[in-house]
Formats: sequence, structure tokens, C-alpha cells
Amino acid sequence: MSLKDKEKWNAKYAGDSYITGKEPCEWLKTQSGLLPGGGKALDIAAGEGRNSVFAASLGFEVVSMDISEVALAKAQRLADEKNVKITILSTDLDNSSLPENEYDLVLCFNFLERKLFPEIRKTLKPGGILFYETFNVDYLKYSNFKKEWVLEPNELLKAFNDFRILRYQEVDEDPKAFSSLIARKL
Repeated sequence: MSLKDKEKWNAKYAGDSYITGKEPCEWLKTQSGLLPGGGKALDIAAGEGRNSVFAASLGFEVVSMDISEVALAKAQRLADEKNVKITILSTDLDNSSLPENEYDLVLCFNFLERKLFPEIRKTLKPGGILFYETFNVDYLKYSNFKKEWVLEPNELLKAFNDFRILRYQEVDEDPKAFSSLIARKL
């Protein structure tokens, strides 16, 4: 991402309100029984931190990564409000390398950078869990999104076909359209 992208995201997250709310994504909340019992977690493109804070509340040591310092500051405020600890890390995800076998849990919601798929695979420990959910191609019917920002049918299944797939869904319910994956690294 460029400086222009950083400025765009900082502007988007400016203001006191939480644009996506303070509650975790529904998929994470309803499927939280599949989470490992603590350990280290990475929230990629964490935004305002709602999923990071949820994971921290379950006992994970969470690193929240995002390009927007404004969003990360709000994530830290939310963590303080909920009395949990997260580590915020301002990172350009387009040009990042993640450490090997570092995390027990990786979260990625509403963000797609296909070059990160190998990095996600590398950074999860064996037995680690991936929760991934983002817009799919059906979303183009409801928005002016760019095609490169949406998943093709079954793309997450193919991208992580060497993982054990625990849950998978593709949703197309006007105005929402997304794909969701929970998988364990073998």
C-alpha cells in the first residue's frame, strides 16, 4: 500500500464512532468454539480492533496489524475499554513478511491481498487455526468494488487446500456477499 492508501484508511477511520461497531464479526463469534485454547493470535488488517479484542477476551495474546494508525489507536481504546491487552502494529500489509510458525490463530476479515496467503500459511504453527472472511464475487452485484478485491467461488478452499477445512460458507444475500473459512494447518 502507498502513503495515499494509508491516508485513505486514516480518513475512513477518523471520528469517534466505530464504523464496524465494537462487537466481533458474527462468523468469529458464532464459531468461537473452534478456537484453540489460547496462545498467540494475529489479526491481519485489524481495523478498529473488534476481532482482536474478542480474541484477547478469550485469553489470546493478540497482535493487531493494520496500515491505519487511526484505526489502531481506536483498537487500543476498545481494548482498554474492555480491559484486555492487545499489541498494535502499524504495517503495510502489501510489503510485509510474517514470522514463521509464530501464531496459534490468524484472523483476517474484510481484507484481501492474495500475496499474503503464503505468509499466512507460513506464520501459523502446525495445528494453528485460520479464520478468514471477506467479500466474494457476488458482492459486485451490490457495490462498486473492484473485481481484484473479491474472492472467486471456492477460492479460499483452493488457497488453503493443504489445511484441514473445519467450516466453509459462501453467502449471497443482498446486500451481503462473502466467503468464510475456518481451517487448521496440518
